[in-house]
Amino acid sequence: MVDHFSLTSSQRGRSIGQVFCAVVFATFCAVGQTGCGGDSGPTPGSLAVTTTSLPEQTVNLPYSASVSGSGGAAPYTWSVSPALPGNLSLDPATGAITGTPTMAATTTHTFTLRDSSAPSQTVEQPLNLTIEPPLAITTTSLPDASISSSYNEPVETVGGIGALTFSLVLPGTGTLPSNFSLNPTTGLISGTPIAPAGTFPFTVRVQDTSGQQDTKNLSVRVTPTSPPQITTNSLPEGRIGQPYSARVQATGGIGALAWAVSAGALPSGLTLDQSTGVISGTPILVGTSSFTVRIQDAAGQSATNALSITISSFNVPNITTTTLQEGTVGQGYNQTLHATGGLGALTWSVTGGSLPAGLTLNSAGTISGTPAAADNSNFTVTATDTFGQTDTQDLSIAVSAPNSGPPNEPNPPPGNQPNPGPVNDPKPAPDKEPKPAPDKEPKPAPDKEPKPGPGQGKDEGPGKGKDEGPGKGKK
Repeated sequence: MVDHFSLTSSQRGRSIGQVFCAVVFATFCAVGQTGCGGDSGPTPGSLAVTTTSLPEQTVNLPYSASVSGSGGAAPYTWSVSPALPGNLSLDPATGAITGTPTMAATTTHTFTLRDSSAPSQTVEQPLNLTIEPPLAITTTSLPDASISSSYNEPVETVGGIGALTFSLVLPGTGTLPSNFSLNPTTGLISGTPIAPAGTFPFTVRVQDTSGQQDTKNLSVRVTPTSPPQITTNSLPEGRIGQPYSARVQATGGIGALAWAVSAGALPSGLTLDQSTGVISGTPILVGTSSFTVRIQDAAGQSATNALSITISSFNVPNITTTTLQEGTVGQGYNQTLHATGGLGALTWSVTGGSLPAGLTLNSAGTISGTPAAADNSNFTVTATDTFGQTDTQDLSIAVSAPNSGPPNEPNPPPGNQPNPGPVNDPKPAPDKEPKPAPDKEPKPAPDKEPKPGPGQGKDEGPGKGKDEGPGKGKK
């Protein structure tokens, strides 16, 4: 045990100082001051601005909003930079924004929150402030509409708080054109107008969520009908077998145009496109076709025009056979007719007169058969191509009887008679002798027999050759 009374003065001083410090330390700990160890008590939390957006307002209407914070040590102090729009103010103690804005605009401001802790905490939050102009319909007029043409035009506005609602004021000044409607959310006027044409006045109202509203008198003029008109008055010629294309032109009309042939008929092989008015195809017949074209628009308006198309020949057939060989009764006959030109295969036929009995003409142009009788037949043949083009030719065939005389005597002498009779008759010779040999020599002597024979040969043979032969040649 230390004897305090035996301590030196310096030692006693150090002991007293230690006791004093212990007492002071214990006193600070008792009142909970920091630095003495143990629990130091509550501390402020993190400071934050909890407002993330500001409400909109309209010019000349009272504005009331506030910014809020959390954490830190109260009380709070608010400030803003840059300053709020004219006639609006921020309460630094409460964060309240009040006043009546006088100018429409959207501005960005930085709000600063400071607490009362030591040292103090500060936080910042940028926010947008929108002051709208008064709700108003800015559309003053609408464009014209055309019958059967799609129409889409919005009613424009400015200002307003929240969603806008559009409607027609009824009875108001009138109604929309037939087949039109007003979108209540977007204010779009749309539709496809139908007859009748004219001007249609009406009144539109718009209202926002704050109760503001505005109205406007508007009108839509539906333009008078513009009937279609066919401007094509003639069409080019075509050639048979050759591709053809020509467009029938038109002006005016509402919407899509529809084409049709309302009377008559197009040339064979040609058609009219109902949507384009183009006449096209390959004509197959020669000639002029008259027809009426009709056009109708989407509004039911129509027009007609009479037209014609002439299709001319092209590469027509030309029969080159002009004569045919003769025929003989009972003997086979075969002759082929020839032609140039024509489109496609040619078809042959007899179109006038008739062929000799026993002969026929097939479609390929061959005359064949066996003549049945001697005759001279005249007839007309026609060659037709696949497009109906034709050519004709007059022809004839002579048919003779077969030769019936002896093979070695084609032309027997006719004798000295003025009318010798048939050429092939061998009997005229005895009639030409006034004194037949048998009558002159009833009983010929044996020694005289050789003389009369040669004598007759000299008198009759040569005589007949000189008298009858030359006589026949002259005649």
